[in-house]
Amino acid sequence: MTGSTDDSAIAATGETLRTVFDFAAPTFRSKYGSLEGFAMALSGPIYERLLEATSIDRGPIERDGDRATVTVLARHPAGDRTYEFVLKKQHGGKYAGCWMTVSIDLVYDGVSPSFRRMPTVRFGDRERTCDQGERLRDVLLRIDGYSPYNELAQVANCGGNGLCGTCAVEVEGETDEPGPREQARLSLPPHEGTDRLRLSCQTVVRGDVEVTKHDGLWGQHIQERTEIEDTDDAPEPIDVTQAEYDGSYEYETGSLGSGVEGHASTTDETTDRTQGVSDDQ
Repeated sequence: MTGSTDDSAIAATGETLRTVFDFAAPTFRSKYGSLEGFAMALSGPIYERLLEATSIDRGPIERDGDRATVTVLARHPAGDRTYEFVLKKQHGGKYAGCWMTVSIDLVYDGVSPSFRRMPTVRFGDRERTCDQGERLRDVLLRIDGYSPYNELAQVANCGGNGLCGTCAVEVEGETDEPGPREQARLSLPPHEGTDRLRLSCQTVVRGDVEVTKHDGLWGQHIQERTEIEDTDDAPEPIDVTQAEYDGSYEYETGSLGSGVEGHASTTDETTDRTQGVSDDQ
């Protein structure tokens, strides 16, 4: 970084602020030039609870063409706040095809009455959001290429009634506690009742979870996890250059759009705007 006249603005939130800059659309970055200018624009009471949040809960994504919005709840010891991210799909320059944030609004000082948490379920190399309180089995069945059932159990099972035990999976994350029916079935062979399996048809998703399906008709052959290798068709990451952090990078004209969106306010207004997230679609 060049000309660091106020490094404290960046140091206060560390890598979080740099990540926010990385996912900001060129329109928004260009408004403030360098990472330093970006940091100074976001310093202050409006955004500190977002940047210093102990955890973030995500709401549903609402998409309209090349524009999408997602509501997030920033959890903070001083009080929670609800923000709305606006993203746009980029059509020019090095970030063509990426979804990047063009604004963030502080929409509610606290937990918005309309906020609806959408946990993320990770299964293999796939992720899917769902409603809080959904049955895990229902979510897993919506993930293309994966199933909570192995072999013949994909067509011969109890239909989610907690009787056959074939939808057993290993779960890490926020769920409900096993009920009597689930405990009873997992205590019968081939399950041992002392392992870390759950019946997906009886498991309620409360927050983000990671799911592993083990081998065997009942998914009973528990084994150590192995890291999932990157697939050949996975998109290559786009590096943010030092010139972009310094504010000296020249974006292609097509990637800057009209320049209307992508701004932050340092005043104490109830609603303000800011920055970015990207995802190839």
